[in-house]
Amino acid sequence: MWLRYLAFGAIVYVCSCTEEHANAAFNQDGNIDILGEFRLLRKMVEENRILITKQEMELKAVKRELEDTKRNCHCGSTSDGKKTTSNRTEVSQKEATLIRRGRFIPSNFPDGPVAFYGYMSTTMANIGGHHTLVFDVIKTNSGKGLHPSTGVFTAPSSGLYVFTWTIREPGDSYHSVELVVNGQVFGALYEHTLPGEMDASCTNVVIHVNQSDDVFLRTKMDYNKGSILSTTYGYSSFAGWKLN
Repeated sequence: MWLRYLAFGAIVYVCSCTEEHANAAFNQDGNIDILGEFRLLRKMVEENRILITKQEMELKAVKRELEDTKRNCHCGSTSDGKKTTSNRTEVSQKEATLIRRGRFIPSNFPDGPVAFYGYMSTTMANIGGHHTLVFDVIKTNSGKGLHPSTGVFTAPSSGLYVFTWTIREPGDSYHSVELVVNGQVFGALYEHTLPGEMDASCTNVVIHVNQSDDVFLRTKMDYNKGSILSTTYGYSSFAGWKLN
């Protein structure tokens, strides 16, 4: 009887050794180690399970924080059923209308008089039609309406305004310069000098302007030749002020 058990044990041992040697040979030949791959896959599953558990905990924490924020928020509905918004994010319609051409004009303009005066720092040559004149040297800008980079005056408030401009030219030049308010022409000045001469002309316009209206000077489409002078001996300038 015991001989049977001994024989059986020997057979099991031989089979086990044969399987181990077979696996070793299988690996040495460069084939896939199935047992190793299985152990690696099981390890990856365990790591993913831990990661998912961690993310679920973080998600629960975010949900709790969101619920606390909703409870503490004053947003919601009023008693009459109308929705309200936070004052921090509220933008008035008046301010929205003042966002023009990439500029933002605040609604809380400083109280006081509105007046501006600026002139060209250099002479402008070879000016074409519908060219906006830029008065980059600003000496007066009460109300902060004149923009030195564009030459455009944006009215800080509504009222009756006076606008005046002076154009100086060298010999054998002529230009027609017009005052434009929101795309409409409200005045024009024509200056023409003969060869060997220098001259300057100016004109005035009185007009009602609404808050945030754009006012600027530009050359007319035709009647343009030569340069517009602006030197220390005489500047080409643009000025305006509010009467009431």
